[in-house]
Amino acid sequence: MKRRYQRALVTGVGGQDGAWLAAQLLAEGVEVIGTHRPSSAAGNWRLDELGIAGHSRLHLRTLELADPAACRTLVAEVSPQAIFHLAGQSRVADSFRDPLGSVHANGIGTLNLLEAMRRDAPDAHFVLASSAEIFGSPQHAPQDENTPTRATSPYGLSKLLAHAAMASWRASFGLAASSAILFNHESELRDAAFVTRKITQGVARIALGIDQQILLGNLDARRDFGYAPEYVSALAGMADNDHGDDFVLATGQAASVREFATLAFASAGIALDWSGSGIDEVATDRADGTPRIRIDPLLMRPVDAPLLVGDAAKARARLGFSPQVGLAELTRRMVEADVERERAGMNA
Repeated sequence: MKRRYQRALVTGVGGQDGAWLAAQLLAEGVEVIGTHRPSSAAGNWRLDELGIAGHSRLHLRTLELADPAACRTLVAEVSPQAIFHLAGQSRVADSFRDPLGSVHANGIGTLNLLEAMRRDAPDAHFVLASSAEIFGSPQHAPQDENTPTRATSPYGLSKLLAHAAMASWRASFGLAASSAILFNHESELRDAAFVTRKITQGVARIALGIDQQILLGNLDARRDFGYAPEYVSALAGMADNDHGDDFVLATGQAASVREFATLAFASAGIALDWSGSGIDEVATDRADGTPRIRIDPLLMRPVDAPLLVGDAAKARARLGFSPQVGLAELTRRMVEADVERERAGMNA
């Protein structure tokens, strides 16, 4: 596919979304300048796994988003035609431990990069990885671009600041600034700190006889789980547009953490039986009664939206967004990747 842009700046290129996006853009002939924090220079394992670490059109740069001068210098040097801002603090749980750090990383970092674009690359298209967490605990489902924002977690607030900045800079300065309101999107490259990857990595270790059980928090939270490569394809398409806009990216189907875990175990040939309730709920192996999942109250979040499920009708109509990978296939891919990593002694 021929993009309207041939040089893209991708912040957070070593993360799940950044790596998938870089791989796709490189395959389409786009030059990619990928950034990472100075402290994570050696943590680009995903680029290695995708086989793009040494690609001739991939150029890695360090960038501290909290430094506005550094943002301006890089944007001026690179002259990107598209900017994909995927870096920042990405874990809801971490935001409760460091709320100001999360707001600064996600909110102020976005403003610094937006200002750099306004001053030094005003004709580029800026695409932000926003989040469904900006909706907090919405009163109605599904959520779309017109759903009121009412962030309840520090992470949600940090993303809401970034999301609102996109609309403000779009209206005030005429920038092509787009927000992708991303609902949960997972893949084989998900960080191990996320509950979905914690589950699939745990399933792999149990299937291989390394561990016996997994400790989880809230099993009742229902989320809209999609496949990350399909979502970053939509991000790439957003930057092809002349004007900025907001797009919900979601499957329209919700599943609980309990359902995700059940499917993940099933993909490894392990059937679960659930019993008990609250912190006493347990999932046992149907074959021999071994407890496989228990609840750890310390893993419960202070605030956790009961249901986030998106309506991506606008993205389907305008971007051709059409997610195909269902939850069972998603969990299978993740578990199989973790099994292979465990066997190779290289699980990240």
